Amino acid sequence: MNDPEQAAAYAGPDLDNAYWLFLQCFHRYFPNLVPGDAILDLGCGPAAIPLRLARIFPDCEIHCVDGSAHMLAQGKAAALRQGLEHQVLFFHGTLPDKLPLPRSRYGIVISNSFLHHLADPMVLWNALHEYCLPDAAVLIIDLLRPASEQEARLVVDKYMPGAPPLLHHDMLLSLRAAFTLEEVAAQLQQANLAECLTLTKATPFQFAAYGYLNEGL
Repeated sequence: MNDPEQAAAYAGPDLDNAYWLFLQCFHRYFPNLVPGDAILDLGCGPAAIPLRLARIFPDCEIHCVDGSAHMLAQGKAAALRQGLEHQVLFFHGTLPDKLPLPRSRYGIVISNSFLHHLADPMVLWNALHEYCLPDAAVLIIDLLRPASEQEARLVVDKYMPGAPPLLHHDMLLSLRAAFTLEEVAAQLQQANLAECLTLTKATPFQFAAYGYLNEGL
């Protein structure tokens, strides 16, 4: 995600439905959760979700981490346009390296469509142990790998009909790189998170792993 055109496409309106879905899941899975001082977003991309969360929770900082300078630039520009630059803060970093964050642990950690970008998926799950408070709320949403190339193309055609070719191409690549529900379940077992995170299909082509870590840390 180090191409400026690619970063601009992800910051555009074509993925609004995906960002909306994440917020709907957040409210559905944590209906009574009132964020405290800060939320950590791992793999924030252009920060579309953090910016929306900032408007919903004006007393809470959102700390956004991404390995792409162009994605962070898109997020920073949007935060400035929306007057949220003092609430939504950006940090360049890549897992599993130590992240340059102002806090050591967080009460809420989120991630959207980040897992399938990692060469080693355990990097994300292990990061929860490192950056979550013992009773932290966690919401991870990502793609599920279709059973065939034909099914993957049908997903792209159905859910991104008007998106530019660049996003169509990226979506196909992402679906190919994604994991099955069974593979994600095995990852949670390996990371000792299966007892505290509920794994479910959020949509026909996405999973959600969510819960509180008080049982697992």
